[in-house]
Amino acid sequence: MLTDSTTGLIAILVGGAVSIAVAWISRPRAVIADGPVDVPDLTTIAGIAAVVAQQGEQLRDAEERIVDLESQRATDGRLIRALRRRCAQLETALRQLGGEVPEPAPDDAPLIIG
Repeated sequence: MLTDSTTGLIAILVGGAVSIAVAWISRPRAVIADGPVDVPDLTTIAGIAAVVAQQGEQLRDAEERIVDLESQRATDGRLIRALRRRCAQLETALRQLGGEVPEPAPDDAPLIIG
């Protein structure tokens, strides 16, 4: 017959094994390249220069994407402000004609009002 301490020890061992299995299953895996992997030669000045040039190009590409995203964000902000102004104009026109302005849907209210 198992005692409480034996049962506790078994539970700890099983829990540890399960946590190890989960960690092993969810570990990050290396991406397998389709072709041969080009390993840079960092033992020569030319190899280091090639890596620096490649990283500089990647950095320039990333900076261009950032500039594009910031530009898109500014455009989106202008569009949202214009749509809010237009909605205010339409609400005013609707009230002047004696109509009621419906309340926004509960999910949309924080986005529209705020």
